[in-house]
Amino acid sequence: MAVRVIVVERYEFVRDALRIAIHPMPGLELVAEASNASEAVGLAVDENPDVILLDVDWPSLDGLAIAPLLRQVVPAALIVMYSSEPEFETHDRGFDAAEAAMAAGADVYLTAAATLEEMVAALHATPATWRRERHLEEELVG
Repeated sequence: MAVRVIVVERYEFVRDALRIAIHPMPGLELVAEASNASEAVGLAVDENPDVILLDVDWPSLDGLAIAPLLRQVVPAALIVMYSSEPEFETHDRGFDAAEAAMAAGADVYLTAAATLEEMVAALHATPATWRRERHLEEELVG
């Protein structure tokens, strides 16, 4: 059974690239694409995806704001938040992007430096696996 994926990305060319990358991958099925927050929530309700691939940096309602909404409507979905813009991750914004993503409800955060292989590995993971690893990491660190 294929992992059902929704891509939430504001830039059409990035959505196109992700579609091209995900389509031939065995075990993955891209079931929907959203270009804004309201579209994303509606599609998440309609499609009940296994994974939501979510861009973190938007001009209005960003990924940090929409993640809790998506978590409410599809609580079992794995939320993989990513940044396609390296400047988003810099500390001059006053916060750590990965920490902010996790606090907003993401299960996984991929930096702009992540490879396609890392993204595909994240999409193939189960929510329980990522949450268990994150819980163990939190226990070890703090």
